[in-house]
Amino acid sequence: MKLSQEILEEIFEVTRQVDRGDITLTKGRDDLVRAYGLNSNSANMTIRSLRHMLNGERYRRALTLDATDYFLDRIREEYGSNGLQKALAGLSAHIFYRHSTGVAVPGLQTILAKHSK
Repeated sequence: MKLSQEILEEIFEVTRQVDRGDITLTKGRDDLVRAYGLNSNSANMTIRSLRHMLNGERYRRALTLDATDYFLDRIREEYGSNGLQKALAGLSAHIFYRHSTGVAVPGLQTILAKHSK
């Protein structure tokens, strides 16, 4: 399922609520499943990956290129350059992880370069 702009916006907002402790991961996941028909595991993993990105941590589950680019744009808007730098550190760690498993990720490297300017 391709994630629309509306769904990406909602995933971002739900993840922010989970990250702040306003709602649980389970509630956020269930809300996304109910509202948009997302697969429960996919919703869960997307929230987890975005949380890791927000905190500058490596994540293992790949996000789509469109989602990664959108989330970085929103992080810059909501958290400023410091938040973006944290997120880029998380993305860099993810790229390194993917390379260590033998997976080339030129699209992610392009997104990293775009947002590092």
